[in-house]
Amino acid sequence: MIGNVVTNDHGEPLDNNGTKLSRSSYQPPKALMDLFARCQKDYNTAWQLQHRPFDEFDGVSLLERSNLDQKTFAAHVGMEYVPKHKQWRWKGRKNTARNKIIGILAQVIAAILIPTVFATDDQENESRDCAKSMRILVQEHLRRAGYEIKFIYAVLSALVNPAAFVEIEYVEKMQNIKVHLANGEMQVEQAIDELMSGLTMNIVPIDELLLGDFFTFDMQAQPYLVRVRRISYDVARGIYAGKYFDRAAGDKMVDRFNYVEAGKTRVFLASQEGQMLFDIEWTEADRTMVQEVTFLYRGEDLEVTWVGGVFMGNFNEEKPEEVFNINPFKHRRMVQVGDAWGSMPVYRYAKAGYEPLDPQMRFAYYKSAAFKEYWDDATLNMASRLLIDGMHLDVLKPILISGISKYDSQVIAPAAVAALPKDATVSPYQLGPNLAAAMQVLERQAKDLEDSTIASVLQGRMQSGVTATNVVEAVNNAKKMLGVFGALIGDLMKNVGELTIDCIIINTTVGEMREELPGSLGMRFQTMLARSRDNGRSVTHKIVMTDRYIGRRITPAQKRAREWELYEQAGGSAKDAVKIWEINPYQFARRKYSCFVDVEQMVLRSTGADRLRKDRALAVLTSPVVAPFTDPEAVVNDFAIEEYGGDDPDRYKRKGNSADSIARLMGAMAPGEKPMETAGAVDAGAAKVGLPA
Repeated sequence: MIGNVVTNDHGEPLDNNGTKLSRSSYQPPKALMDLFARCQKDYNTAWQLQHRPFDEFDGVSLLERSNLDQKTFAAHVGMEYVPKHKQWRWKGRKNTARNKIIGILAQVIAAILIPTVFATDDQENESRDCAKSMRILVQEHLRRAGYEIKFIYAVLSALVNPAAFVEIEYVEKMQNIKVHLANGEMQVEQAIDELMSGLTMNIVPIDELLLGDFFTFDMQAQPYLVRVRRISYDVARGIYAGKYFDRAAGDKMVDRFNYVEAGKTRVFLASQEGQMLFDIEWTEADRTMVQEVTFLYRGEDLEVTWVGGVFMGNFNEEKPEEVFNINPFKHRRMVQVGDAWGSMPVYRYAKAGYEPLDPQMRFAYYKSAAFKEYWDDATLNMASRLLIDGMHLDVLKPILISGISKYDSQVIAPAAVAALPKDATVSPYQLGPNLAAAMQVLERQAKDLEDSTIASVLQGRMQSGVTATNVVEAVNNAKKMLGVFGALIGDLMKNVGELTIDCIIINTTVGEMREELPGSLGMRFQTMLARSRDNGRSVTHKIVMTDRYIGRRITPAQKRAREWELYEQAGGSAKDAVKIWEINPYQFARRKYSCFVDVEQMVLRSTGADRLRKDRALAVLTSPVVAPFTDPEAVVNDFAIEEYGGDDPDRYKRKGNSADSIARLMGAMAPGEKPMETAGAVDAGAAKVGLPA
């Protein structure tokens, strides 16, 4: 599928040693051969796009731009040949650009963005219970997929690369296990590998996801995508072995994975002998790896995968032309089509970047922070090298010799000394280097880097002469910088949340047939335990998918009675922080879900302004002017106890009527003065009070 092929004058394919390639043992039917040829052609087009220079990347290709930006982030020095007489020159570089990027990363991840779910029914009525239960499921699936660490790397990838690609995929991997039988024998069985199965969130490298068109910004509008992965042979066997078979001679079924060889793939060539596949070496470094290439054509609802050049998909030998119809997208989204519900194909990838690159929103990639800092960083390092080299020459002065017939350039080096002929005059190096100019360049470039990223004062590096006004200006500048980047990261996490919802609906709302009693069939659905925080408390949710409500109409009274039953079943106390959710999977899957992310909260927390805003809100709400119009207990609970109470804020709350204490704390009631009660319901054991002005 992917590899270099050399041909001779007659068009015959040759290997690296010039020997004619042997015909592959895997020769699929013509329909699959045509599909292979189409995929190979589309891959070559996408590969050429990745290696084509673009003005948007300063005249280099995508992969070259990514390589330059990654070297900027890594403060890469590299190795190059240097003549002996020039080895004294400074070859190191500063970590300024890397520190700036890490500083932005630290600011952004101060608040991990969690998608919030909104749900409506087919009549566009809000479904709060469905939204809350779906939010719990989304957060639990993402947590199991390592969301927190993946979020950090997704943000870092957007800072360093022309784009950050995130893949949401639901994987079911089989594992061979050995089971002891009752007779003492050992039997090998296959079971689902719980460690490697389930929802996965992957950060896709820039060179492993090939776009069909660079001038289509929206991922879902791409004509096709190509996902290239290198995986170990054992992992590939666990995923694909025993799933796809071909009929061989004598109606014998052959596992298609038997044709897969580590370190090898296939290439399609058409010649006078007809269409056929040839075995080729992949790369020298991948002798133990397997090449997995997946082609996704959303417009045709077609997804096909080739592992080592072998087709891993559905194929009907009796109707080979249907190969385009029986390999639909695996990732799908429930949508309403008229009065019915169906699923449509959706690319399982989301992308984001640091800053927009094309103001017309056409170009698919972005301008990374490393790309933005590239020339400032290069100038800074050049000035730094000149400064250090000048310091070398100024401190360890070379010796200049006159009166000799030949002047060797190797003499100009720190502390260099040459042999003296008779009557030669010796004088030390006196051309004073302009170190002040180099220092000015360093200071100017460092200032430019701060203007285009985050000021050092917000990264905890205080400098002399920094005033409060400077800090305020730095915070405002950081809000502007992080506002654009935060909006793009927020859109990325929004798409991640919606892709996760797709996987949850498709894979957790479908039941399995079971025989409860002889001759009696039922459905078995999934049950999941999830942890979340609700008003500052850690809560355990038990989410049960059940068929007891399918096809039944539930009155509000029946629903309320069942809620009390589940409340008692969970222990009957809110302090235990256990909640049981019973969900009708049929109705749950037929809700319209969307996600949104509070980007403003992330920016405020990143700059430290959220704490200032909360403290200011508490001061205003508890002031004598505003206090008579607020519920003091609610104010203290929300802005003080819930904020600092940890996992169990209730232990900090005073038992009984705390209105007197709250009022005195606010300074709105003198000691011994009784509160003026108002009419209203009792809330949490304490009457609502209205405080005099």
